[in-house]
Amino acid sequence: MKIRIRGNSIRYRLDKTDLELLVNTGKVESSTHIGAGILHFCLRGKDITDPVIKIEQDNGIHLLLPNPVLEAWYKPDQVGFEQILHNSDGSELTILIEKDFKCVDDD
Repeated sequence: MKIRIRGNSIRYRLDKTDLELLVNTGKVESSTHIGAGILHFCLRGKDITDPVIKIEQDNGIHLLLPNPVLEAWYKPDQVGFEQILHNSDGSELTILIEKDFKCVDDD
């Protein structure tokens, strides 16, 4: 899973292995070691109506997406989708979820 953070947007790009894991287990995770710590990202499908993102105490960023949204995205003709989340301070966070199949052999 590739993650890009820029301003108030986070883009997740999932390759075929990530997508298969998300379909089969309901989640996909990625971690980056930074010094003695670990930054952890988790994308998970859940029985909810609205997306939720939160920073966990274990240095994790967890994105929960409604199962129907993910199920529609699993279709071969769907490359990506966008979700806008409203922060408590009135700002917005844009979440982009995309399939990254063209780079699978280059990684």
